[in-house]
Amino acid sequence: MRQCQCWRAVALASSGGEHQYRNLHLQVTCFLELQQLLLLALCCLLYILSRNGWMRLKLRYAAVPAFSQIPPCPSRPPFRPTSQLPVRQESKVPVQPPTFQSEGFSAQVSELLEVITPSEASEHVAKELAAYTQTIIQEMLSGASVEGFANADVLRGTAFGVAVPEIDLVVSADPDCLEQQLQGRLSKGGIPKTRMDARKMQKSAIRACTDLLVAAGGFKFRRSAFRCEEPKVTLMGPSTMSVSGQGIPVEFSVNCATPGCHAALVAASGEIDVRSRGLILLVRRWSKDRGVCHVARGHLPPYGWTLLAIFFLQVKKLLPPMTGMKSGSDYTVQTGHMSDCQTGPSESATVGCLFSSFIGFYRQIDLRQEVVSLRRGERSCPKPQAVDDPEVLHPSVQIEDPFDPGRNFGAGLSPEGLQRLHEELVRADAILAAGEEALLSEILEPWAPPEKHATCSADAGVELAGRQSLF
Repeated sequence: MRQCQCWRAVALASSGGEHQYRNLHLQVTCFLELQQLLLLALCCLLYILSRNGWMRLKLRYAAVPAFSQIPPCPSRPPFRPTSQLPVRQESKVPVQPPTFQSEGFSAQVSELLEVITPSEASEHVAKELAAYTQTIIQEMLSGASVEGFANADVLRGTAFGVAVPEIDLVVSADPDCLEQQLQGRLSKGGIPKTRMDARKMQKSAIRACTDLLVAAGGFKFRRSAFRCEEPKVTLMGPSTMSVSGQGIPVEFSVNCATPGCHAALVAASGEIDVRSRGLILLVRRWSKDRGVCHVARGHLPPYGWTLLAIFFLQVKKLLPPMTGMKSGSDYTVQTGHMSDCQTGPSESATVGCLFSSFIGFYRQIDLRQEVVSLRRGERSCPKPQAVDDPEVLHPSVQIEDPFDPGRNFGAGLSPEGLQRLHEELVRADAILAAGEEALLSEILEPWAPPEKHATCSADAGVELAGRQSLF
């Protein structure tokens, strides 16, 4: 009934004017129910919003050109993998080779040894750094001790001191103590107690100690090497503990055995033949300056070069066989009988002559077919290999640790690292062919990577195959 009256009012008002239209509005409103009024208001609101949106959209695209006129986006260049080999970069302060006042190769070697041999001041700095580090570490690891080892004269500084530091700081802590102190840190990393092993514990302890040393000890972090067999970090010591006012680079590790083993071997060799210590220092300095002792690049570690130098002296009958023993943080070396050691002309040979023989010795032999063992102290037959052994195609270098015969310090030597080692031996052998006229500064000229590697080209596989066939 109300709808009929409403439509009748609409028909009457349609034939009238504005006054009648107002009356129509009032009459229609009176006849509508509340639900119908709400529906009518909603429809009006939607109409207004749609009308305004359409007008805005029309104005927005009025000044925009057609899609066909929009220039296409530039395409990205195709991805090309970069070479992992080092590439030479320009340096404002290039590293210069060392200079010597002496004439003659042997005299220059003696002059260098006087510079790089660890002095009492270097040993004192290493002990001070160890004692200072221990006071900071004990805040977190109660009962832990820190020992410092100086492998060269750190007060004179070398060009690659940060790359291969000459001071080792080793924290000795009980594994149970580490587990108790670092349990909260490991649990935050999602490592349950049942899955914690010695290596994970070692890495976590190094991270925790590094954070503490940087925050409260004035150390500066440089880089980490956690992929190595023995994880470690490189730090810059506080400048206040250096005579020159600059930080001293150190290698920091936790429960690491290599620095102690190296110190014990050098001390035992020096007691038998004082020249052995000079040869080890010279070989390590040469491997550092020529860039063949960086483990991250697939080279032998400095400790591996120490084992090679001692093994060479054993083959020349200047040192007896050696067996290492370790008990906690104590390292001792037991030597064999001296009856087979050579006496005579070799006793008068200088360290420079021994270094020339060292280069020629490893220049001639194939390290992949040798077993460098200080326990035997002599060259052995080629190492046996099974027919299905993968090392038959790509044999590795085997350098046995006298303290742990199961450890092989030549396992990390990559084919590229082996090639670089061979190239440096050939280069040094060619320079030393001049005898006493050879220049030590030329042998120790700092190595710089090439500006461009041929392995980046399409002939990378061919070149790598050629490298592996050189041995």
